[in-house]
Amino acid sequence: MENLFIPIGGGSEIGASCYLYIIDGVKIVIDSGIRFSRGNPYPEFELLKALAPELDAIVITHAHVDHCGSVHILSQLYPETPIYTTNETAQLLSLMVEDAIKVRFIKERNCQKEWEEYKLLDKALSLVERRDFYDKIEIKGIEINLLPAGHILGASSVLIKYGEGKSVFHTGDISLSRQETVEGAKLPKGESIELLVSESTYFYSGKKFNREESEEEFFKSVRETVNRKGKILVPVFALGRAQEIILLISRGMREGKIPPITVYVDGLAREITNIYENLLEKEIFNYYVQPAPTYEGLSFKEACRENLREADCILSTSGMLLEGTPSYVYGELLSKRGENSIIMSGYLSEESFGYRLINDKEVLKRFKCQVRKHHFSAHSGKDELEVIRESLLPKRTVFVHGYPGSKDRLNHAFNREVIRF
Repeated sequence: MENLFIPIGGGSEIGASCYLYIIDGVKIVIDSGIRFSRGNPYPEFELLKALAPELDAIVITHAHVDHCGSVHILSQLYPETPIYTTNETAQLLSLMVEDAIKVRFIKERNCQKEWEEYKLLDKALSLVERRDFYDKIEIKGIEINLLPAGHILGASSVLIKYGEGKSVFHTGDISLSRQETVEGAKLPKGESIELLVSESTYFYSGKKFNREESEEEFFKSVRETVNRKGKILVPVFALGRAQEIILLISRGMREGKIPPITVYVDGLAREITNIYENLLEKEIFNYYVQPAPTYEGLSFKEACRENLREADCILSTSGMLLEGTPSYVYGELLSKRGENSIIMSGYLSEESFGYRLINDKEVLKRFKCQVRKHHFSAHSGKDELEVIRESLLPKRTVFVHGYPGSKDRLNHAFNREVIRF
């Protein structure tokens, strides 16, 4: 029997991750995300339904919305199909998808449609089956294992065993390097990997990221801003990046690399950090780093002004300064004074305002404050992705979740492309 892998979304793009596997007749979808662009946010669900009128399993690798933001739409199409994910991801999933729905309808002001999506999400969450790492999920002779992927709390890679000793390894978003909040990924051992499906977020960029150098550059930007009596905004992804930056700032103050400063954490990052503290049983908020207060009777913009009076530094979502989000409001307020700084800390999609701010001189002209970018990656770079391939020795490797150049198309799986193995 021929086995197939087909990207329904998230092939030659970052966003709308959705991957169909048909292995020994068993149909499995891994992830169901959304795009950050203004066009269609969803994977090509009509194609998926045509290829697989029924599904045996849905697996969500982690709770970033480019991998889970449309799980309620997918589940509506397959209302009997169980959704498997880790305990940590299950706890984070509802908050992340709910926020993605809210952000998408900010401009549309379509309360009825928004409410309908919330109801779909409730139904999808009732189908979620929580699993520990390394649990065996058996479906019609296929065995699925969720392995730690690093990246963020609860993130998993997916090992699918089938036939006589054969397997497929789907990395999901992966990092071999240890971070402040999670250990590095764990790779399968002793498996005969027929197909390795690897993310490629930074595989084609040619950039090498040095964590220690990024930390020192970040500390320097903070020190310089504080010395000129400016305020700092660090736009952060609510899940993962926010908690990493909080712990980095706290360590910088302990080690004397930055002066003691008051830091407020706002937006969805505030709620996610509370969940992280519970799941990790670790203090992340502290005397200097606190959830941003709320103010009865004030508009959100007025509340942001009040927070900027009290705090030296604001960490707020979204990490890409998307219009309509808290970080965008803070950015507008800080942009008017040259002593202030906006410090970007990670990936920026080309459609985002943060990307335009960094790369478009006309946009940058409107900002009198300093704008800096220091890279903190939760993804493996090319060197680590090569290590994964060399460790697993798969018969075939295909890349997804990236932007291949014209010379890199051979081993990349594009949306709608059928990979046989």
